[in-house]
Amino acid sequence: MRSILLTRLPGLMLLSPPPKVLLFIGPLKKSAWIINSCATDHMTFDPGQLISQKSSTPSVVSNSNGTPSPVVGERSLSLSASLHLDSVLLVSSLNHNLLSVAQLTTTLRCTVTFWVNHCIFQDILTAKTIGCGTRRGKLYYLDWAPDSEDKVGQAFTTSGTLSKGERDKIWLWHKRLGHASFGYLKKLFPSLFFSLDVSSFQCDTCELAKSHRVSFPLSSNKSLVPFSLVHSDIWGLLKLPLRQGRDGLSRL
Repeated sequence: MRSILLTRLPGLMLLSPPPKVLLFIGPLKKSAWIINSCATDHMTFDPGQLISQKSSTPSVVSNSNGTPSPVVGERSLSLSASLHLDSVLLVSSLNHNLLSVAQLTTTLRCTVTFWVNHCIFQDILTAKTIGCGTRRGKLYYLDWAPDSEDKVGQAFTTSGTLSKGERDKIWLWHKRLGHASFGYLKKLFPSLFFSLDVSSFQCDTCELAKSHRVSFPLSSNKSLVPFSLVHSDIWGLLKLPLRQGRDGLSRL
């Protein structure tokens, strides 16, 4: 089974809208979805997987050979509780399902991170894992019911421990954000701290700049009634004494 890298076909002139790009691969199971960074849209050949239909402007998709395939319709599809696709093109001539990375990141506001054997989809704001994929051969397939934490752990395990370059990234962001605490950085970049403890990072500058003064010792002088103990400012000694012969002033 061999994949073919596709690009847009400037020589193919079609009416509205412009042609889409897809990737042709050998026959797959209907339930299999390939995570594809080349496809411009989510595509499926099985109308039974779609839950609702929308009106769609007639269009086509084109492969690397320039062969156009008509788009039958556009429908919505829920792959999981957190993966809902509002726009999926129904192309009956396909023999596989394509999950567009570009469409995912745009509509779901998520990031897609690829490792050697796994990939994950994470919400940009919360960093919550909303989907996972597993590599088979040279392709990444969507996991229908993945254990998110397990997959993230496997991804880091297979890719090894954090390299020096990734540690440098943590220190770089620490300095860029004005020596932000590493606990805060862990919330911003959870993937960088997956196999590391926050306590393993110590910044000498932070310890000196953010340390507090030693508290004042307890005083043995305690007042029981108002004004029995008064703190005032004293000005003196004066080079020239006052008329009263005083060489200092106290102000209450």
